[in-house]
Amino acid sequence: MHKRLIVFLMTLCFSFTQSYSSGFSIYEQGTKSMAMAGAFVAQANDASAIFYNPAGITSLKGWNVALGGTIIQPQAHFIGPTAKDPNLYNAAKKETFFPPHLYVSYAMNEKLSLGLGVYAPFGLASDWGKDWPGKYLATRSELEAVFINPVVAYKVMENLSVSVGFEYAIAKVNLQKVVNYPIRNVDVYSTLEASTTGMGFNLGLQYKVTERLTFGAAYRSNVLLEFKDGDATFDYPALDANDPEQQVILAELKALFPNTKGSADLELPTLTAVGIAYDFTEKLTAEFDYLLIGWSSYDVLKVEFKDPVGGKTETISERKYQNSASYRFGMEYRLNEKLALRAGYMRDNHAVPDERVEPSLPEGDRNIYNIGFGYKMGNITFDFAYMLLLQDDREITNSVDDFNGKYESLANLYGLTIGYAF
Repeated sequence: MHKRLIVFLMTLCFSFTQSYSSGFSIYEQGTKSMAMAGAFVAQANDASAIFYNPAGITSLKGWNVALGGTIIQPQAHFIGPTAKDPNLYNAAKKETFFPPHLYVSYAMNEKLSLGLGVYAPFGLASDWGKDWPGKYLATRSELEAVFINPVVAYKVMENLSVSVGFEYAIAKVNLQKVVNYPIRNVDVYSTLEASTTGMGFNLGLQYKVTERLTFGAAYRSNVLLEFKDGDATFDYPALDANDPEQQVILAELKALFPNTKGSADLELPTLTAVGIAYDFTEKLTAEFDYLLIGWSSYDVLKVEFKDPVGGKTETISERKYQNSASYRFGMEYRLNEKLALRAGYMRDNHAVPDERVEPSLPEGDRNIYNIGFGYKMGNITFDFAYMLLLQDDREITNSVDDFNGKYESLANLYGLTIGYAF
């Protein structure tokens, strides 16, 4: 009776989609780095280093301010479900998202620098519509997560800098789907809205091995998001107030699906990044980065409700996400003091096991291609980037939700950051 309802409860709080690193993380937090496929941990030589490797801000002089964002235009399709029609084509609604970023750094002296970053490293959304075959798994899913990150960086030696930072996260979710009441074969539309805050820390290291060779490393801790007393609401179908039988059905629905409060915890993953940058000439720099995102922290999801929903006040679901690796290569060629050309390639590996892939998070392995340029006008810098994300088709045959089929996805991303140094 409650099979679809139990699936709903188990995914109610935290299923997000269309993110641009593995899982639901977004690594495009600076346009210069974005043009080089995010291979920036070693270079870290503009204000966006506050995100990628804050130790790098010790190389910046005076005040540096950078403001920008990334336009993200995803496209997602699902072919199936296999059990219904293996050729059925379903397209998510096309939307545009714009996660912004703001960075400020200040060199107190030759050794000590301070910085502040505001950015959105997790999130985005999907909308499959209310009438598609997967409506009992997800219709619309949204996440907004903004991090406020003050950092301190110190030059221990002329060629060695280290940093430490504090992260304060503000997160909000809005998740919608359809729930079926099988006894009456009636659908109810459900919505969960919740918000919370969390805290973490980040570390960075930058070491100039030689004049041409630089090594960088960065670490971001887990951030625990404790969603408490979120609003779980249900829209009941329009029934005839003059029909006693339909009013009995409505009473049953309200008793089984009461508007109530829901709580759950989500631990955002760690991020470990190492990179090596090499200056082949005075004009050409190349960098290779390796990232490991600790998605294994998302192992079990426990949801608690203030009032019973479907006769249950608690559900426990195994998520079994896997740590995922990302390989990134980028290059910058400085034509002159004003103009720099950039390009990069990255390979992202998936975090969600085959059997756990579902419409709210249809991620997979990705090949990502990047180009861009930077232009200086006095103290002002303009950085532009374009990213083409091509996700490998992912055909699911062992879904725990009994929703097998093929997921296809791609995205176009456009970045712009304006920087000012004084």
